[in-house]
Amino acid sequence: MQFTRIDSLKFFFYSFLFFLLFFGYNTASGPYYETTYDSASIFNQEIPAEAPTLEKSADIPVVTSTPRKNIPKDPLTIAFNPEYIKIDNNTLNRLKEVIHSAYFQSKVTPLHIILDSERYEPRGQVVGNKLILSTLITNDTEEIKVFVHELGHIVDIFYLKKWVFGGDISDIFYSIAWDAFNTKKKGQKITDFVSWYALSNKYEDFAESFAFYVFHNEAFAREAKKDAFLQQKYDFFRKYVFDTDAFVGTSFESDVLKPYNWDTTKIPIDMKKYLYYIQ
Repeated sequence: MQFTRIDSLKFFFYSFLFFLLFFGYNTASGPYYETTYDSASIFNQEIPAEAPTLEKSADIPVVTSTPRKNIPKDPLTIAFNPEYIKIDNNTLNRLKEVIHSAYFQSKVTPLHIILDSERYEPRGQVVGNKLILSTLITNDTEEIKVFVHELGHIVDIFYLKKWVFGGDISDIFYSIAWDAFNTKKKGQKITDFVSWYALSNKYEDFAESFAFYVFHNEAFAREAKKDAFLQQKYDFFRKYVFDTDAFVGTSFESDVLKPYNWDTTKIPIDMKKYLYYIQ
């Protein structure tokens, strides 16, 4: 059979078309076309998102799309809803300590936080580039854990880079337990996840596992030794997200952990011990 020039052109055309379709699929199925991420909420809605830098205006910060490398000296902006509300300075200082910590700053900035005094549920939410946090959370440790859970979504969307030929590093994590956004792989058990809420979808699995790695690393590593899927998740954060020894062997819970938890943000921690560690 003779391979003509027309056949060669067809081959290259269909190969190029396949590449475009493959790249488009990976882009659309990744977190860049994210879900509106809620903390401990089953309501999710997919929306497009960009990786913007934030600039302050007199009213609401203006979003402009510029490269991440142009990070300002203090790449954190905080707004309030409503605009004039009384916020405990201790709350603001705790949030700033987390963001300015060497463990987080390069991974989650630039960042725009909206502190919302009219929000009951969801307690925390990432919408595009904005991290919305309820000020009605009465427990300080729960508040900081909801905040870090939402930072996990920021890391997932913006920090973990896309590869040239489609897909992104987050796909490695998703592929451990998920066939699609909210479709788990066959054979997955409850104990293959760090919490009940982690079973909601692959993005909440990421954020819950991220928070568990940060606050309950010792317990995560201990359970991972008994579960191959948890081991893969633990190893993912150690290899791709944090430095090799960051948080390794730490334990910030203030009480004995239950065998299983609905939501990792509800597990109380020793706040002083945690803030001392991240300084």
